[in-house]
Amino acid sequence: MRKKEVNYYFKTFIESFNYAREAVAYLDEVVSNFNGGITEEQKDKMHRIEHNADLFLRDVLAKLSKEFITPIANEDILIIIKKIDDITDSIEDILINMYIHDIKKTSSISTKFINIIKRECNAMAEVLEEFPNFKKSHTLKDKIMKVLTIEEEGDRLFISSIRELYQTTQDFKEIHKIESLILAYETCCDAIEEVVQAVDEAVMKNA
Repeated sequence: MRKKEVNYYFKTFIESFNYAREAVAYLDEVVSNFNGGITEEQKDKMHRIEHNADLFLRDVLAKLSKEFITPIANEDILIIIKKIDDITDSIEDILINMYIHDIKKTSSISTKFINIIKRECNAMAEVLEEFPNFKKSHTLKDKIMKVLTIEEEGDRLFISSIRELYQTTQDFKEIHKIESLILAYETCCDAIEEVVQAVDEAVMKNA
């Protein structure tokens, strides 16, 4: 198998993940410049990013269905590429959550979660860049642990944010709206964690 063919799927992991990074960058832009709510235009722009990610995924899966020789097991490629796409979906879900609940103002919670998600994405990108060298890499495990460490920050922020919400807010409608948004952020953090766990498992199986 030619080197170009061997590297194809590792490159598609990065390309697919770039849609997630584009989505989180746009979410950050929207929240940083928040002006009384999510507009139809903002919702539609995020959906276009997610739709493009889906189209890319479809092309990769079509190619994978015809492959007999791949650099790692087909099932591992399938799991990883689908879980990467789940990240983009989860980022869109955050913005949709803000839209359907008609969130009128943002808080420091959104800023903190987005910063964690951005850092987690940056660390995940390093993992995917190193992934092709998994059989001889001396740094891949440390890069994987970096993602997991950042995700733990998200877990701690989730717990403290929910606790603070119930300590400081009396309006049950407001509690529902904010809690739903916090859960959406937590789901996104978890989605990135699931990708790095899938990579770690693939490394152990294919080494």
